[in-house]
Amino acid sequence: MPWAAYQILDLTPYFNNDGISFDANPADGDLSGLGVTYPAEDLPSSNALVVCHCVPFRFPDKGDGLNNNISMEGQHISISKGRFTNLFLLGAAEENSLEDVIRFMYVSGRQHEMPLGLSSWRLRHNLKYGERVAIECRGYHFLTHHVYTDRLGVDYGMWLQTVAVDPAEGLTAIELPDNPGMHVFAVTLQQAGCHKGG
Repeated sequence: MPWAAYQILDLTPYFNNDGISFDANPADGDLSGLGVTYPAEDLPSSNALVVCHCVPFRFPDKGDGLNNNISMEGQHISISKGRFTNLFLLGAAEENSLEDVIRFMYVSGRQHEMPLGLSSWRLRHNLKYGERVAIECRGYHFLTHHVYTDRLGVDYGMWLQTVAVDPAEGLTAIELPDNPGMHVFAVTLQQAGCHKGG
């Protein structure tokens, strides 16, 4: 696969939330302040290269006691300078779907804002902002137990959101919105001049 067409960002230094737990320790972590987490057993392996809709992501470490996602609080993420056409984000919002803006910083000093919407992690069948389902979960952890959904299909998961980047000049940084209810687990940028298959 042409992974050279992508720059997979290392978000580990920016992780500030633990939203994943194992069946053996469902109380580890808290995605939203309500004691809920994604079941680790339903997610890709720790640090695995996972491909969602032909886009490669590096999935975070799911280990107990580790932060594995960014609760968005205006983090400024520096990147290796390059020209890009799209930002792909693997994430979800908490109980309520949320919309805000993401800011791109370019070599010239120009800043450009683009809308960023993330549907609630429980709206698998009703995504609101044009996302695609990336990872499906059979249920969720709530404090001391695993809650399995009994509806048709699945409800919980992580979504793939796409935001256009201006390829006319080099991108140097990304600034996330200050909206803690929005969570991101992985980010990948598509190099300008490369076409995503699938």
